[in-house]
Amino acid sequence: MLGDGRTAMAAAVRDGLVLCSGQYNPVGDVAEVVGVGTLPTARRQGLALGVTAALVAEARARGARTVFLSAGDEDVARIYARAGFRRVGTALIAEPAAG
Repeated sequence: MLGDGRTAMAAAVRDGLVLCSGQYNPVGDVAEVVGVGTLPTARRQGLALGVTAALVAEARARGARTVFLSAGDEDVARIYARAGFRRVGTALIAEPAAG
């Protein structure tokens, strides 16, 4: 998918070590930012914000009119708000019943 342009990745790298990375998946003129993660030792340095901003810029440059993502918790949601995202809805996750 990377090779044919159906997705793109961004990473924050220091001294050859990937500290934070993520990707986006486009469908038509909509793109979803997914999998943004930062090593615990590299948190609170703005890396997730930078990676997210780079992904949004690339998605927009490739024609995305709408870019969205899902935040796992309120701390993550605050990071995305600083990148210009705003809450417009709530996603629900369905799981099979236990046992």
